[in-house]
Amino acid sequence: MVEVVIERDEGGKVAAVTLRGDDSPEGLAAACLVEAPVLGLKDYLHLDPQVEGEGPNLAFRVDRSDFFLDREVDAILETMVLGLRTLERRRPERLAVREFGTSVKV
Repeated sequence: MVEVVIERDEGGKVAAVTLRGDDSPEGLAAACLVEAPVLGLKDYLHLDPQVEGEGPNLAFRVDRSDFFLDREVDAILETMVLGLRTLERRRPERLAVREFGTSVKV
């Protein structure tokens, strides 16, 4: 089973994401959904998220060093969450999305 763990900060904002996947179609889809925001944060917003691993086993911590980009960062990350939740609804036996934090917004 593919698992995505989303950690939220005290304000309910996505702070970190960890993917534990495989080479199944669901794993590849989840990997793309998790990798896309990393690329957006780096290449579009010119931020520097801390990234570990690659492919089906990827983790990143969000760079929120530029307060003025908070809305853009949130838009990118919440779109990822919506995509992952959609995939989870369609393949509940193959994908689990878990959110943790003091103010989890679902």
